[in-house]
Amino acid sequence: MSWVFIVILIVASLFKILAASAPSAVVDKVGKRFQLHPSLSYDVSVKKDGEVLSDEEKQRLVDAFNASNFLEKYYYPPAPEGTPYEIETINERYYLYPYGDRVDVFKYKKKKVYAYSLRSESMQRKVHTD
Repeated sequence: MSWVFIVILIVASLFKILAASAPSAVVDKVGKRFQLHPSLSYDVSVKKDGEVLSDEEKQRLVDAFNASNFLEKYYYPPAPEGTPYEIETINERYYLYPYGDRVDVFKYKKKKVYAYSLRSESMQRKVHTD
């Protein structure tokens, strides 16, 4: 019976060592899966008021989204105001509502909604020009 305990102890110790010293590529891949504010690529569709944005505007918006700073997650999403930017990826949809002091993001993934706010100077400036 003690040999079973020794084998279980050795296997558990090996698992602990492997989990604690995982390669950074594995850690990055697992981290990206659970990331609330991911980086977007340029192969997304971006619309405003149902109209598809030009490639230049789309690249500018995606760059601003990727460079923006995460502020906070909303556990109870606020009521959105204004016309959003709609970003569609393969598995997710984003609705961006820019305001003067922040950008509210509503992320739809499967049947769940995640809401959070960002700080992005270029997206916030667009509010005053639109």
